[in-house]
Amino acid sequence: MSIPAKPIPLHQGPANSCVIGGHALGWLNCTPTSVAMAVTKSTLKAKRADPCTVRRLTGDTTGGTTLAQCVHAAHVGYRVDASVHVGNNALSPTRFAALLHAGHGTVVQGYTGVLVKTKFRSTAGGVNHAIYVNSGRGWHKNSAGHWVPSEVLVYDPAADGRKSWWGTATSSPDWWPWSLLKAFASHLHPWGESDKRLLGPGRIYSAVFPDTEPHAHFHYSSARTLPFPDRTRIDVPAGHRANVRARPDRMNRSDIVGHKARGKLFVAYQVAHGATPRGSNSNVWYGSHSGRRWIHSSNLRAIGGSR
Repeated sequence: MSIPAKPIPLHQGPANSCVIGGHALGWLNCTPTSVAMAVTKSTLKAKRADPCTVRRLTGDTTGGTTLAQCVHAAHVGYRVDASVHVGNNALSPTRFAALLHAGHGTVVQGYTGVLVKTKFRSTAGGVNHAIYVNSGRGWHKNSAGHWVPSEVLVYDPAADGRKSWWGTATSSPDWWPWSLLKAFASHLHPWGESDKRLLGPGRIYSAVFPDTEPHAHFHYSSARTLPFPDRTRIDVPAGHRANVRARPDRMNRSDIVGHKARGKLFVAYQVAHGATPRGSNSNVWYGSHSGRRWIHSSNLRAIGGSR
């Protein structure tokens, strides 16, 4: 996977960082701040969202805000749309990891009590909170065969390095262990901090922002195409179809996962050296965005923007 773009780090404090109608809302702006970072990243910094502007657009000047309020504000103010996953629509950790792996920035709600005894502490005690999760690293398959990260890159709006009576807040962004993010999410108090009920494991309340960044998941020692991506066309004799393979490094029949007809578009994101098909003298293959679909160079034309 390529290195994802990153947002500009933003922090919610101090209290007077956002004053609306005489209300000092800074320390209540974790969700607007996280959404502002998500907007900035998903537009590759073309739109630099401001937490207080997001808050104004919600029309809410008392207490905290919801994911739905702030996602609506992102649409109204910046024309950036995101999907909200709460209640019965909450994401499983597996689905969340898949979206993160695909390049989506996410805002996650959770509870800071799980951070208090770690180096990632940013609040005096446990409170419901929102963070922006940009990407993962150390990707591997879990026991169920799903891709999960070892760590996730977290931008915590409260993690501004300030010193307080309880210690010093961390300075985000930080790489959190995947297990810590899941604990943060599962300890959310969905009905308010005074209610002891927790969201529980296996669910993540989040807002998922668009994947607008050109990137690919690189496999088999591949490299970016030039241009990136490369809009190639299938070039086979009339009446024939090109094999689409799951991998470029061998010619097993079992690796054929599809076919493409003459003239069809194949958007290539990566190029790798692999097996040489019978009758060819080339070992060059072109791969899809996911790195799970490969077509041999002999079956393609318009490579590199040529005609």
